[in-house]
Amino acid sequence: MSRIRAIAREDVRRAFRRRLVWGAIVLLAAMFLPSTGGSAKPDLYTIQEYILLLPLDLMTFSLVVVAAVGYSAVASERIDGTARFVLGLPATRRDLVLGKLLSRVGIVVASLVVILVVANGLVYQGYGRAFLLPFWVMGGWMLVYVGVWSAVAVGYSAAFDSPYRTLAALVVTYVVFSFNFGVWRVVVRPLFSLLVTGSLDAPSYETLATAPLWLQVVERLNPLVDFWAAMRWSIQSVGPGAPTGGALPHVLGTGIFLLFGILPLLFGIRRFERADLGGEQPGFQLGDTLWRALWGTRETETARSRVSRARTRLARVRELAIADLRHTLQDWVITGALVVTLLLSGPALWSAVDASTVFTDVEVLTRIPYSLQLSIVVLGIAVGHNAIAGERTAGTDRLLLGVGVTRAEVVLGKLLSRIGIIVAMLLAILLGTELLVVTHLGQPYPGAFIALSGWTLLFATSWTVITTGISAAVASRYRSLAVIFGVYLVFGRLWDEVVLPLVAFGVTGQFSTEAFTGGADPPTWLQYSDNQNPFVALETLQDGLFELAGYGTPHTELVVPRVLYSLGVVLVFAGAAFAIGTRRFDRSDLG
Repeated sequence: MSRIRAIAREDVRRAFRRRLVWGAIVLLAAMFLPSTGGSAKPDLYTIQEYILLLPLDLMTFSLVVVAAVGYSAVASERIDGTARFVLGLPATRRDLVLGKLLSRVGIVVASLVVILVVANGLVYQGYGRAFLLPFWVMGGWMLVYVGVWSAVAVGYSAAFDSPYRTLAALVVTYVVFSFNFGVWRVVVRPLFSLLVTGSLDAPSYETLATAPLWLQVVERLNPLVDFWAAMRWSIQSVGPGAPTGGALPHVLGTGIFLLFGILPLLFGIRRFERADLGGEQPGFQLGDTLWRALWGTRETETARSRVSRARTRLARVRELAIADLRHTLQDWVITGALVVTLLLSGPALWSAVDASTVFTDVEVLTRIPYSLQLSIVVLGIAVGHNAIAGERTAGTDRLLLGVGVTRAEVVLGKLLSRIGIIVAMLLAILLGTELLVVTHLGQPYPGAFIALSGWTLLFATSWTVITTGISAAVASRYRSLAVIFGVYLVFGRLWDEVVLPLVAFGVTGQFSTEAFTGGADPPTWLQYSDNQNPFVALETLQDGLFELAGYGTPHTELVVPRVLYSLGVVLVFAGAAFAIGTRRFDRSDLG
C-alpha cells in the first residue's frame, strides 16, 4: 500500500505542475455553473425538482473531466517510454495502475467538491436555504459516480497502449449505457424483448416499478439506470419528497454500478500485467502520417513521384488529397470514429423517425437534424483535429515538405481528403434516414430530404474546415483537441449564459436577455447578435431550408436577410479558421 501511495503522490505532484487539477476545476465550472445559477429559482423548479435536475448535467459534464484526467493515466507512461522506468523502482504493474487510479480519483473528486460547494451556495441564494442533507446526499452519489467512471477510465488506459483507444472505449461504453443516446432503448431492450416475448416491441412503462418483472431485471442490467434510481430514492428518503419502493432493489443496483467500475479496472490490470513494454516507442510512428502514404506504396508509379511531377498547384493538391484519403481510411482511429458515428446516429434516427409518436409527419421531419448534430460534431473532430498536428507531432512535416509541395498545399490537400470522408459517410447515413422515412412515414418527402441533405453537408463541411484549420494552427494534437473543445464550449454552452448577456449590457445596460426572449419576436439587434454564433446560424439555415421546402413551421423573425446573414456567418467563421490555421502553419518553425 505504501508503494501505491508513493506513486499516487508523485502523480498528483506532476498533475499540479501541469495544472491538470486547476484545468479540471475550470473545465467543469465553465460547463456546469453558467446554466445552473440561472435555474436556481423557486418559480421555475421546486427544490426537489432542482436537486434532481443538477445531476442530469453533472453526469455528463463530470464525465468529460473524468475522461480528460484519466484517459492517458497509464497509456501515456507507455507512449513516453517511462513505464519501464517506474517499474524499475520497487513497484509492480498493479501498484502503478492502482496508484494512478488513486491520484486521478483524487483530482476529479477535488474538482467536483469545489463545484458542488459553489452549486450549494447557489441553492442557498435562490431558495433561501442550503438544504444541506438532500443536496449532499446527491453530492455524495455524484462523488461515487466520478469514482466509478475514473476506475473505468484508468482500467481502459491500462488495457490499451494508446490514449485514442482509451477514449474510443470510453465513448462507446458511455453511448451504450447513457440515457442521452438510444442504443439501450433501441437495440438492447428490444433484443431481450424478443427473447422473452417473441416480439421486438418492448412494453412501455411510466415508472420502473410498473414494468413487467423481466423488463425490470433488464433495465437493472444498465448500471446508469441503477445509479440514477438509487440516487433518486436516497434523496427522496431524506426529503423533500417520498421514496417509492423498498431499499433492497437499490442496494442490489448499487452493487451492479460498483461492479461496472471494478470489472474494467481488473481487465486493465490483467492486460497491463501481460503487456510487452520492451517495444514501446514515444510519440507517433511514421505509419500514422501522410509521409507513410507517400513513401510506403509499392506501385509502379509511386504517390511521391506523382506529387513531385505535378506541374500545377491544383494537381499537387489533388494527389496529396488522394494519398491522404487512402491512408486515412486505413487508420483505425478514423475507422473507430465512423463506428461511433453510427452508434450515435443510428438509434437516435430510429427514435426520431417514429410514426407511432404524437408528432405529425412535418414535426418528425424537422426533428431529424437534431439527431445528427452530435454525430457531425464528433466525426468532424475525429477526422480534423489531427490532420496537420499529427504530422508535426510525428516530426514528419519537414520530410513531407521535401516532396516538393508548399505548406498551404499540404493543408488544402488534407482538408479535401477529410471532407471527402465525412461527405461519403454522411451520404450513407442520409440515404439510410430516407429509407426510415419511407418505411415509417409511408412516403419519401423529397423536399425534406433535399433540405436535410443540404443542411447536413453544410454543417459537416464547415465544421471540418474549422477543426482542420485549428489543427494547422497548433503544434500538437492535444492542443488541437483543447482548442476545438474550447470553441465548442464557448459557442455551444457559454453563449446564452455569458456572451449574449454581455451584448445586452452593451446595448441596453442590462446584463440579461430574459426581457427580450420571452416574446415571439425578439428585437433585431438580439437576433443578429445571436446569429453571430455559427451553431445558431446553422440552426437558422436549417429552419430556412425546411421552410423553403414547405415543411417548416413559419417563424416571424425568419426573413431572407437573416438567413443570408447566417450563411455569411458560417462561411466567414469557417474561412477565418482555415486562413488563420494556414497562415500560422506557414509561419511556424518546424525545426
